[in-house]
Amino acid sequence: MTLHRGGMFGNRLFERLAAPGQPAEPSLVDTVESIKRHLVDLLNSHPGHSECAPALGLLDFNDATIGVLDLELSIQRAIRQCIERFEPRVRRVEVESLPHGGDPLQLRFQVHATLDLGRDSTQTTIDLLLNDKRYQCLN
Repeated sequence: MTLHRGGMFGNRLFERLAAPGQPAEPSLVDTVESIKRHLVDLLNSHPGHSECAPALGLLDFNDATIGVLDLELSIQRAIRQCIERFEPRVRRVEVESLPHGGDPLQLRFQVHATLDLGRDSTQTTIDLLLNDKRYQCLN
């Protein structure tokens, strides 16, 4: 992960409220960790579960009629669209599938994105694992 100094956009509101006394401008590491936590929450949400944002989250992809390749492409597209729509601190999102690592019940994805950090921006890569119907960040 390549990182540069940045600043205006930082932790989410509730993270800032839960940690009073911290500097007004969070470190870059704090911001990246906040984005990763938000992505996990976002990707594990499902449309219709949020009254204020009914489209928030990803659809359940348990449709047995979709082929494996089509399923991976559909999930890649859905992850990209979900992140672009609901995570304002990132842009230029690209999602690619990774090898399964020997476990056919796991799907792995890599997200490449530009983080907006106020006047600065930086490129980052986040590895995602879909395991037992739950997304996790691996890095």
